[in-house]
Amino acid sequence: MSGSIQVALLGHPNVGKSVVFNKLTRVNATSSNYPGTTVEFQEGRLIRNGQELILYDLPGTYGLTGATEDELVATKLLSEKRPDCVLVIADASRLEPGLVLLYQVLELGYRTVLVLNQMDVAKRRFKIDIDRLRANLKVPVVPTVAITGEGLEGLIDIVASMEIPHSDFKVRYDSHIEDMILRLSSHVPQYSISYPIRGALLQLMEGNQHFTAQFTPDLKAMATREMEEFQEQHGEDIQVHINRDRYGEAGRIISEVVGRIPRPLSRKERFSDLTLRSWPGIPILIGVLLGVFLVVVFVGGFLETALVSIYNDLTAGFFDWMEEAIGGQLGEAISQALYLTFLSIIAIVIPYIILFYLILAALEDSGYLPRVVILLDGLMRKIGLSGQSAIPMVVGTGCNVPAILSTRVLGSQRERLILATVIILAVPCSAQTVVILGTVGQYNGIAWVAAIYAILLALIIVAAFLMNRAMKEEPIGLMFEVPELAVPRLDNVLRKTYHRTKDFFVIAFPILLVTSLVLELLMVYGMLDQIVEPLGFITEGLLGLPPITAIALLFGILRKEMALQLLVVLFGTSDFALYMTTQQFFVFALVMATFVPCVSALSVLFKEFGSKNATKITLGSIGISLALGGAANLILSAFM
Repeated sequence: MSGSIQVALLGHPNVGKSVVFNKLTRVNATSSNYPGTTVEFQEGRLIRNGQELILYDLPGTYGLTGATEDELVATKLLSEKRPDCVLVIADASRLEPGLVLLYQVLELGYRTVLVLNQMDVAKRRFKIDIDRLRANLKVPVVPTVAITGEGLEGLIDIVASMEIPHSDFKVRYDSHIEDMILRLSSHVPQYSISYPIRGALLQLMEGNQHFTAQFTPDLKAMATREMEEFQEQHGEDIQVHINRDRYGEAGRIISEVVGRIPRPLSRKERFSDLTLRSWPGIPILIGVLLGVFLVVVFVGGFLETALVSIYNDLTAGFFDWMEEAIGGQLGEAISQALYLTFLSIIAIVIPYIILFYLILAALEDSGYLPRVVILLDGLMRKIGLSGQSAIPMVVGTGCNVPAILSTRVLGSQRERLILATVIILAVPCSAQTVVILGTVGQYNGIAWVAAIYAILLALIIVAAFLMNRAMKEEPIGLMFEVPELAVPRLDNVLRKTYHRTKDFFVIAFPILLVTSLVLELLMVYGMLDQIVEPLGFITEGLLGLPPITAIALLFGILRKEMALQLLVVLFGTSDFALYMTTQQFFVFALVMATFVPCVSALSVLFKEFGSKNATKITLGSIGISLALGGAANLILSAFM
């Protein structure tokens, strides 16, 4: 077998790039974080005609200008891996942005194949002249339907043959930009950079940090002067003009190779259009969210009851035997810690979190979630966020850990920080939702639950608005692909759910186990009791709660899903109404909904945003939760 061929897959989010990668590599793939970043990429291998191919699924990106962490990492990975060819995956039904990305890859000198994915959708709307498109771009063009595997065999044959020429296609930019490239290129020795000079200079003009670092200080200073003169003459940044020229060139080619097939809109297309309009898009969204909530609550509750019963039946006597085998208070602590840790997985993770992830994956696979982004973009922008922020918020209602990780989809660190703060402060995870429903919902009624969620919504708006005003830089604009609505595929839904659940167990489970053991040791040796009295001025004085609930609040920092179960232990009964009033239920649930996140979320927060920002968010959540709880206690005491 000859030497391996390295292949990079590049494309926008939602064009099916990862589906192509998964179909080609099947299970022979591994995920990695790019060093020094939170951005992931996948690597896979396959053998074709005796030739080994190494495939890199690069981060989904709208360009190679380095405007976001994903774009910068994609550029660096292309530079470091130096792939033998790049597969640019484009949505055949929305060809323009895919061509713009292709132009940037060609400018950097890579052998390139244009993959027109989702051709089944495109054929219903357009007639695409593949041969003419191939002749225009001077690159192989392969139509595919990745979800069924159509066209992938031919694609991989082309790659394995390596009969892929270097294209000499060039976008013709504004004459002033072309003149600038000529002037600057005369000062750049060919050997000093590892890319074609034209492409590298265009990236320099667009501010890509990776390319900025490759040029001498004198050349960078010269380029800065040229760009400032261009802005003075044209009244706009050169980056905007470059991008406009690329889209203009894409439009010109599309007008030559794409012809629309006249036909009436299908029922699915009409419904798709409705989901993108404020009316009836917003009511549809409310209906979807309400449906998700009801399924998680009622189906999750049924599963929890059934699974806990099965768990207790299967383990009956086992943990008592373990306690006796180890002996003493140590045996009691270890057996109880293991019992409660696995119980939390059985009672919370499986019935609620995994169920939520299944629903979330189905919504993603159906193409509906991008529509939520578009619908909410205008509203979110008023508080300093973009519509894309809606996705991590939805994820956060399952678990704050993957929600914080999913803020990576946003284009700026500023917007990520605002969103992470909002998630920690006011987006209750499934465990916090269980606390709300298990106290206020069960004993006070639905109106009190609605009041808590109204407070959380107000907190989201106020917190994001104030942070937006305090942080000067404006959020970047929304650039988002909206795929066709489709019936979710079971294999994709299960695959996504598996990966998200795996991440939860890898990050959260070890912490749950260790902290549970520590807590049980403190409890059996009577050390937790010493916490109750010193904190009485907060629980009893400020919040008006039974002093012993201090332990539940502290326990909630470690594992929020166990707060209710600890109340059972503390009160000695599951009938909380014997020890707490309607007012106390409301205050307790409100504090738990906004209190400092669990240690799993905290660990991810520190990893993603650094100790300084994470500490500010943590202290802020503690202060806000106690302030809200104290205010609720004061107001309710006056009227009840």
